[in-house]
This record gives sequence, structure tokens and C-alpha cells, in this order.
Amino acid sequence: MSQSRSAKTKALERAMTVRGGVARRKDLVAAGFTAWDLAQAQTMEVVSKVASGYYALSDASPVDVWLAQHQARRTCLSKVADLGLWLLKKPEQIHVAAAHGNKIPGFVVHRAKGGQTLMDILRQCVCCGSELEALVVLESAVVDKQCTIADLRDEFVRRRDTAGRAIVAMIDPQSMSITETCGRYHLKGAGYNVQGQAYIRSAGHLDLLVDGVLGIETDGEKYHNDPRQWKEDLRRDTMYVLEGVWRLRIPAAVVMYQPELMLSWVKQALAMIASK
Repeated sequence: MSQSRSAKTKALERAMTVRGGVARRKDLVAAGFTAWDLAQAQTMEVVSKVASGYYALSDASPVDVWLAQHQARRTCLSKVADLGLWLLKKPEQIHVAAAHGNKIPGFVVHRAKGGQTLMDILRQCVCCGSELEALVVLESAVVDKQCTIADLRDEFVRRRDTAGRAIVAMIDPQSMSITETCGRYHLKGAGYNVQGQAYIRSAGHLDLLVDGVLGIETDGEKYHNDPRQWKEDLRRDTMYVLEGVWRLRIPAAVVMYQPELMLSWVKQALAMIASK
């Protein structure tokens, strides 16, 4: 019996961690936890009741606890990281959902009753974010298999959902990273033909292939600074040359936050290719 209680308490802790460390009692009950489970977790000091209908882990953010005390919780662009989705940049103000809909100084308030579903949050991201910010979030939801493109098409069917439908039409479920998504978006916006994850014999897949002749690798430090991966990158560099493929390696930060520099490099490279 004690082992069962311990396992249930650990499951409760995981469920609350996924929710950002603070959760509504209604949502925890809907996830299968009972009043007894919550009481046991409080006795073990795993969680504490911080407001009417809200529980928090001991290491929960003070901001989230404060929001719970005001019957609000993170949502929209301020929630996607908790869901494991890509986020281009943190919003300047925290976005929260509150049934009362009243203003909370320093926060963007979304009037929302009941629990926030994934689709509720994705819809909010389309409304509040730029086209690229929303694309990054929606595409990562598809890549992470939290929903399908068909699910998104079914969601954005209202007359006012024109922007949402346009974003859904841009999604590439083969995308491997936020940098690839951003690169593809900016390159297509500049009028280039762009293929994601193009296969090159002996070398593997390119992040992006522009106009069928210029490969682009969007390098992130965490991945490519690994010694084993660096060795593989050198091998692939050789194979691309042998296969006659021009290629640029562009830092992820440039692709995501300095797209005009990336586009300048691409324009110069394509001009060189055309001159040969």
C-alpha cells in the first residue's frame, strides 16, 4: 500500500510539473487524482494548497503562485514551453487565462472559463503572436504529435480564422527544429523555392535546400559542439563537396533573429552558383 501511495504521489508531482508547478484541483481530478491523493501529497509536503482550488509544488514559481491566488494561470505564448513546444521568444508580458477576465496589471489577460485545451492555447497564439511566432508553435505541436494537421484544419474553420488557416497551410511536419522552421519561413517569404530535409546521397539530409541548388544547415551550438557530431559534420562536409552540392552553414541565432543577414548570404551564394 505504501508503494502504491508513493507511486501515485510521484505521478501527481509529474502531472503538476507538466502544468508548470501550479495546477487547478479540477484539472488534477480530471487527470485521475482523487481528494485522498491530494491530501496525502500535502501530508508528505509534496504540494500545498495556495488558493481556493489551486495546488502548487514546493519549488513552484512565486509568479505562478501569485497568479493562482488571483484565479489566473499561464496560457497562450506563456504556456507553450510548459507543453514542450517551440517558442521563438518570450512575450514581453506574461499571458494568463482567467474566468473573471479582469485586468491584472503587468499581464495580458485572456478571458477563459474551464481548463485550457491544447487547441485553446494554439488559437490564442495565433491571435497574439506574429505569423512566424504562431507558425513555430503550431508546427512544433504537429512535429511532437500533440495534434495533426487535420486537427488544426478542423479547429480553424470559422469566418475569422483566415490567419489561422494560412498558418496551418505553411506547416511542414518533417521539420526537425525551430531554426529550420524559421529559415524556411523567411526564405519562402523572400520568394525562394525551399525544400526541407532534402536527401543528398552519401551525406544525409540537408535542413533546407534553396532553389534546388543551395543547401543550408542551421547549426545550433548545443548539438554541433558535441565532439562526435563535429566529426560527423566534417564527414558530411566532404560528401557534399563530392556530390557537387553548394552549402552554407548558418548559426541558429542568425536564422532566427537576423534573417536579413541570412537572406543576404543566400543571395550572394546563389549569384556565385549562377555565375559558374
